Amino acid sequence: MKELKEGISKRKLRIKRVITTIIIMLLIGTIWQRIMVEKETNILLSHGEVFDINNHNMYIHSTGSGRNTVVFVAGSGTPSSFTDFYRLQRELHPYARTVSFDNAGFGWNEKTDIPRTIDVLSEELHELLEKSGQSSPYILVGHSLASLEVIRFAQKYPTEVKGIVLLDGGSPEFYANDSEIKSYILNRFSAGLRVTGIARALGNLSIKLPLLGENLRNNELPSDIKKIDTAMYYKYLGNTSNLKYIKNINENAREVIKNGPLNNIPLVIISSDSGQSWEKTQKELLNWSNYSSQKTLYNSSHYIHWTNTDYIVEKIKELIA
Repeated sequence: MKELKEGISKRKLRIKRVITTIIIMLLIGTIWQRIMVEKETNILLSHGEVFDINNHNMYIHSTGSGRNTVVFVAGSGTPSSFTDFYRLQRELHPYARTVSFDNAGFGWNEKTDIPRTIDVLSEELHELLEKSGQSSPYILVGHSLASLEVIRFAQKYPTEVKGIVLLDGGSPEFYANDSEIKSYILNRFSAGLRVTGIARALGNLSIKLPLLGENLRNNELPSDIKKIDTAMYYKYLGNTSNLKYIKNINENAREVIKNGPLNNIPLVIISSDSGQSWEKTQKELLNWSNYSSQKTLYNSSHYIHWTNTDYIVEKIKELIA
């Protein structure tokens, strides 16, 4: 009996030591993360112009020239559109004017308490394009959840839109029923990895997490842009501001559905091979325009503009022409 009690006592002691060690490591990681974010502020010098949009600052990065303007809209939670669309903007530079921007709370943009409804997002983008001197017609390129933003923009300003390209974006019907709780949990899990320094520690071990395409994007960027991308990733992974977008997913999708199809605005749907249920969602998008096409690219990923860049550049060039 005495030996049994001693064994139980030793096991409890070992468990306490393990828990204490984990807590200490997480505290150290948290402090390290805060110090590094402050240090990396010097890396995050803004690229582009800033404008006061709807009572908060928004940055826009533009390059190239031409009669058409290609507008890139980042997916939910993407830390920086500047780095995420850097390669596409560079490839399209000789053919058109291209712009990228971030919504409130990401990139170099200020946070805002204004609700992130689909109409607010569309109106802010329209105001940003006008104030920054961009000229229509626009070719809208939306990744992931940004499919709702670009479709709603085309519904509100149809004469200013020449065409739409969706990069593995879901259909409004899909997002109208998608689980906001699932997105919330993923966001909070990602935030935990960031705040405790776990994501940074993994990065220092050359393990790039696939949560926001960092494992694809970071390796393909020039060294100076890579530093910005890394700093943005460690600053915004699981960003709390994204919760304001997540809470409106279903409502925003229903608003898009309520306003109906795009009629004759061309719609190019480029999809990843993410299973039959996702393929069904991609086929649903075909009904959103009288001139629509859909292509599933095999051996691709959700950040399809990094695994299949050349194909996407060619499809955008077709719309430009």
